[in-house]
Amino acid sequence: MVEKLLVFQELFLQRIAIFTPELANTKDMKYLALPLLLLIAFSATSQETVESDTVFNQVDHLQQKQGHWKKFYKHGSKAYEGFFKDDKPRGEFVRYHENGEVSARMLFTECGDTAQATLHNTVGRKMAAGKYLRTKKHGVWNYYGQHGEVVFTESYDEGKKQGEFITYYPSGRVYEKITWKNDQKNGPTIQFYPDGSTKSLLFYKDGQEDGPIRTYYMGGEVRLEGQYSNGLKDGIWKLHNAETDEVKQTEYVNGVATNFDELVEKETQELDELIKNIGKISEPTINDFVGGGQNY
Repeated sequence: MVEKLLVFQELFLQRIAIFTPELANTKDMKYLALPLLLLIAFSATSQETVESDTVFNQVDHLQQKQGHWKKFYKHGSKAYEGFFKDDKPRGEFVRYHENGEVSARMLFTECGDTAQATLHNTVGRKMAAGKYLRTKKHGVWNYYGQHGEVVFTESYDEGKKQGEFITYYPSGRVYEKITWKNDQKNGPTIQFYPDGSTKSLLFYKDGQEDGPIRTYYMGGEVRLEGQYSNGLKDGIWKLHNAETDEVKQTEYVNGVATNFDELVEKETQELDELIKNIGKISEPTINDFVGGGQNY
């Protein structure tokens, strides 16, 4: 900086000499030039400082996050960046995978309680989109396949499952539809064949199987039919043979068969496995994407 000032001073005096030769060689002119040069230098330095003077990772006297925040992984790549006010995120908040790809992009409201979120995998493909309300899923969430198609849809009310959860075939047709109320399965759960015909239909009450159950052959004929009561098989269960029209049946009392039929038992075991796997999906939360899986 000092060397630059001296060079600039010499150029300044040369310019003055062109217009006022009688001043150029006086000591007074040199003394007059120096303060002016210092003022110019200070102004330039100040401008540089202002342009790069964003302060990150600040907390107030209450230890609440304020302003711009950035965090980095151990190897140096950026983990997340965003803006906080009174310990709550505001505006756009971006979370990154360790390879540098965006993991989540969230747009927070002014109050910081609601965010529209888009989640991405490690190669940048969009995986899911929906809304968070006070760190909990709220409203409709869509999940996407490799080509951007919706593979399943969920519905929430402040973190509780509410409404229809729908899973799709790659063709876009519905594969499975589950009805939820207050975070429990309530009402019909239906599975479909790829052509859109019904594969199975059963009912839930407060999270337990309750009511009639039917499975179907692809042609639409009934394959298995029975009844649940409080989560247990109850009454007469029938297995229909589509080729021979033969019907085999077993009676259940409180979930226990009173007469054993191997074919009916095998069919109901397969049904039990189907029911056990209905609607199983992973559930990412907002804390997986803000602050590295920890609180804000």
